Amino acid sequence: MRNALNNQVWSFKHPDFLAASATHGSANVALYDQAMWDKYQLTKLAGEAFKTNTLILPKKAAQADAANYQDPAGMFSPENNTIPVLMARGVVFLSCHNAIWEQAGTLIRRDLNPDKLSHDALAAELTNHLIPGVVLTPGAVGTLPELQQAGFHYAK
Repeated sequence: MRNALNNQVWSFKHPDFLAASATHGSANVALYDQAMWDKYQLTKLAGEAFKTNTLILPKKAAQADAANYQDPAGMFSPENNTIPVLMARGVVFLSCHNAIWEQAGTLIRRDLNPDKLSHDALAAELTNHLIPGVVLTPGAVGTLPELQQAGFHYAK
């Protein structure tokens, strides 16, 4: 996302470029706040490389000079590749309700449901703990054709 955004804005001179992430499947766990990661041990779904949701944590590079957009450790570099930073630059993150539903079921099956919530209640709690600014969709894959009809282009 960061790379596409940087290329479109600076290389191809499209400052109004809009990127949307149709986040789904296991990647959807990146869109939950840390409270859900702690409560439901989401590292067990995300993999051991993610002890916490590092994709929502601020990084030092966020304080770098924005005018120096070619700084290899600066604001627009891989050193500052987080969801909130991308959102602040205009990227829209879409969360897949189907993925949330499936993740709730997985948590129940793996006995990672400390409050013993029903499937509906657990899915609702996860939904209520999407990071601020995330747009909930009925399903990411079903939303893609709608975006394409509105003029978006799909890039994998």
